Amino acid sequence: MEVSMTTKKLFQAFVLLAVLLATFATTSTAFAAGCGFSVTVASGDTLRKIASRCGTTVAALTLANNLSNANLIHVGQILVLPGAHLHGSGYDIYVVAHGDTLKTIASRFGTTVDVLLKLNPSITNPNVIYAGQRLNVAVPTSPPPVVTPPPASGQIYYVRKGDTLRSIASRMSTTTEDILKVNPQIKNPSLIYVGQAITIPASASSYIVQKGDTLRIIANKFGTTVDNLLSLNPNIKNVNLIYVGQVINVR
Repeated sequence: MEVSMTTKKLFQAFVLLAVLLATFATTSTAFAAGCGFSVTVASGDTLRKIASRCGTTVAALTLANNLSNANLIHVGQILVLPGAHLHGSGYDIYVVAHGDTLKTIASRFGTTVDVLLKLNPSITNPNVIYAGQRLNVAVPTSPPPVVTPPPASGQIYYVRKGDTLRSIASRMSTTTEDILKVNPQIKNPSLIYVGQAITIPASASSYIVQKGDTLRIIANKFGTTVDNLLSLNPNIKNVNLIYVGQVINVR
């Protein structure tokens, strides 16, 4: 009898471990594939190729990025991947990953399923959520901290797959020559690598969203208004929804 009970407990422990490992493997697929939680569309990319490369699906990418046409993406476009945590001026946003449940998401963010349901009234069945679905996950308990303006030498940009100095200069509304002036470590302008930190000239007309940023904070940082930022960035459809790494025009 004792042997039987011990065997049963060992079996239950094994099943629990297998479930935990499967959940971890599923929710971290994109990160393990080297995609992180966002990807910049490169020449020749399609949603199907990106989904395959990052361990997700076309449906999840379409939902996560509010795409009206899954066949229409463009080079340089930044796509959010399942598992991403986006910071807004109201709620924080979590993009549901494959294998997620409201219970696992609640545990991850130190909250409860009931709170998540209150923050997401569109969820009619707590047992049904979809990969790529955006969920409100947190309400800041205090105003976001004021972020120190970029240093005089400029902000830092981390090279992504497919980048060149020319494409970075174009994206940040500056010139290759000005980038080289503030990056004396770059000896060959044709040789940069993924993950390399590059200083962007302070005169650049674009800004890379940092953790804790909101449009109001960015507007104050550059002496402008939220309305002006929205007019300069017609791709921003929701004033409360910007994400880390997003490039926005500020001048």
